[in-house]
Amino acid sequence: MILAGILGIVSIFTPTIYISSEDAFIWVWNLYVSSDIVDFVQTEEVLFDLGVAATLFITIGTFVTLFSGIVSKVKDKRLNLFAIIGGVLLLIGPIIYLGGITAEEENLWEYFTVNVGSILPFFAGGIAILGGVMGILKRKS
Repeated sequence: MILAGILGIVSIFTPTIYISSEDAFIWVWNLYVSSDIVDFVQTEEVLFDLGVAATLFITIGTFVTLFSGIVSKVKDKRLNLFAIIGGVLLLIGPIIYLGGITAEEENLWEYFTVNVGSILPFFAGGIAILGGVMGILKRKS
């Protein structure tokens, strides 16, 4: 579960979208970087609201997952439900972000490309949920 938390942290600090027409990257927390501009997505754009919501879900999911992993290692106490909750939050974040921007603009994927920051939360969430479920099943056997 610590691995899932680390992947969650990495996903926050890596770009989520690449815009080929502008040769630019966008992070989930609305940082926009191109060859000549470093700025934030403007607050009146839908992408801004989706980015803030997704960042909150990913960040909270990362902290919950890390907390459960660290407590499991240090105190030898399993917090499987926390791992599952953290994993679900890690999955909800990119779903909100990618689903929201897809619904906002139909031709989006013609000039946007999904980047590592969009994919890592799915891996982190899957690892956290799998670890939590395996911990519950191990306890019952």
